[in-house]
Amino acid sequence: MLGSTLFVDKSRDRVRPVVNLFLDELEEIDQYSWASGTLAWLYRCLGQASHAGVREVAGCLTLLQCWIYEYFPGFRPSHFEPPLVGPDDAWASRWIGQPAPGSVADPSVRLAFYRRALDSLTPSDVFWTPFHQRPHQAVRRCLYTGLIRFADIGEFYDPARCLRQFGYRQMVPPPPSRPQRADRPEAPGGYVIRIPESFDAAWDALLSHHIRIC
Repeated sequence: MLGSTLFVDKSRDRVRPVVNLFLDELEEIDQYSWASGTLAWLYRCLGQASHAGVREVAGCLTLLQCWIYEYFPGFRPSHFEPPLVGPDDAWASRWIGQPAPGSVADPSVRLAFYRRALDSLTPSDVFWTPFHQRPHQAVRRCLYTGLIRFADIGEFYDPARCLRQFGYRQMVPPPPSRPQRADRPEAPGGYVIRIPESFDAAWDALLSHHIRIC
């Protein structure tokens, strides 16, 4: 689950050693914020995948793919109506299904198709509130703004940069938060970001760091 689903890297069948540290105290596993950790790791992997010359992407791609299906109906499997899921079922399970007959199998043709579709996207092509018209009313922590962490990785989370997903008109967002320092080594292996300690304090005081929406 941890190495092949949530915190996937490009080694395919290996697990980062730091992941094993979370299993030292099994009775505390249900107290960890696995969702925010998975999202932080995915953010980092997407950042690395955006570099020139990178050919693969790691991270929880199941989460990314389901996010695409929910917000961009034009990229959903053809002729596939997702069923409703029960309260105890994983939300992603509603997208389990086979591609429709006649789907293009040639990767180069698919790539050209998706590039054209992305270039022609308009705001009306996006389903901004697939889960709830005001999702923050049901889950307050989705309005948290600050740092999310996975082990030594810290990524910024700023819902003010996309308010339409909370059912509000987008305003001009504040400047993005910046780390104290970012090192991008020439050798492969990612990059190191140094985060001010104040951002960790914001995570510890989660409920006092929400953007204000009237």
